[in-house]
Amino acid sequence: MKDEMELPIKSERLNITEFDSCMAESVHKLSLDEDNCRFVPDEVFETVDEARKILEKIIKWYSEDNAPLIYAVTLDGIHIGHVQIVPFGKEWEIGYHIGKEYTGKGYATEVVRLFLPDIMKYLDITKIYGLCHADNIASCRVLEKNGFVLEFSGMGKYQNKIANICRYVKINNNI
Repeated sequence: MKDEMELPIKSERLNITEFDSCMAESVHKLSLDEDNCRFVPDEVFETVDEARKILEKIIKWYSEDNAPLIYAVTLDGIHIGHVQIVPFGKEWEIGYHIGKEYTGKGYATEVVRLFLPDIMKYLDITKIYGLCHADNIASCRVLEKNGFVLEFSGMGKYQNKIANICRYVKINNNI
């Protein structure tokens, strides 16, 4: 079992913290956002019970090696989204979602900027990837604003289908 990540990670506006089972209703509600349904359909939970079941997995993963690490993003104590890092092979990929009613305020950019140094240090990594559907312009901008560099643009595997994707990489040798 690995040590836990030092949480919460805080900025003036946002907190990154572990999920708990009482967040099932907000996870369910946020998952139904139009953009979430379009770009990450595997993160859509049709019922609160489905959300509760995935939260049980997420909470279990906190104590497992090489498991996805998915954290709640809160604003004034309200769950507004999540940020995650997911292993694929020996590499790691960042992901994030901010609920539609909270978009356009810079929260996704801020949470990625807040999360990167701590998670890269925690995992002892110097390279992290970001993968977006090419039509998800906002997500591409979040990565670019956080120093990710476009590594590939074109057709590739996305959500178990072939789609037009953008793959970004960020290298930080100061970790």
